[in-house]
Amino acid sequence: MDVFHLNKKIKDRLCFAPELQGKLIYALEFKYDRDLVNTILNTAESKLIDELNTVQNHEHLARLRSYIDRRWDDIKPFKMRNLKVTKAIGSCESNHRKYTYRVKGQGKYWSKAGAEGMLRILTCIKNHDLEQWLNSDFETGKLISLELQAAARDSLKRRHETHIGIQHGALTTEVADGSYLSKFNRKLNHINY
Repeated sequence: MDVFHLNKKIKDRLCFAPELQGKLIYALEFKYDRDLVNTILNTAESKLIDELNTVQNHEHLARLRSYIDRRWDDIKPFKMRNLKVTKAIGSCESNHRKYTYRVKGQGKYWSKAGAEGMLRILTCIKNHDLEQWLNSDFETGKLISLELQAAARDSLKRRHETHIGIQHGALTTEVADGSYLSKFNRKLNHINY
């Protein structure tokens, strides 16, 4: 589970008790203790008195409780998962901002091919074989897309259109000799000839 989205969900749903937000985040992300989480949620429920006792706050708390119960296994911190890898690596921490920015569509969204390419780069870095892949020879690319081939064929079949070209202009000599238009006319006519 992404820590950013978990924190956002807690802050959105527990907006009526900001003093408990940090405690709940700590209980989930660092302690991973269901009893402590339930204690904090029960404390939040006990605060729903007077002006905080609204249907919306009760609904927020019920949804947060349901969200945590549904996602309990996914919330488990990375270090507590008994994996061989001791440290997680993300696209932000891996110093690949230039790659991810380009592959991610200027930071807006991930395409399937872009995400797959980024994962391959990160996997190569983790397995220490990125240099090998970067220095190896690959086959030259072929036009596979039928649409691209059809577009190239159509552009070659088009007839060439003749164009008129550049139109030259000149000022008439019916202007005063010392005016700026007259000087401009002389320079313009000098360029044309």
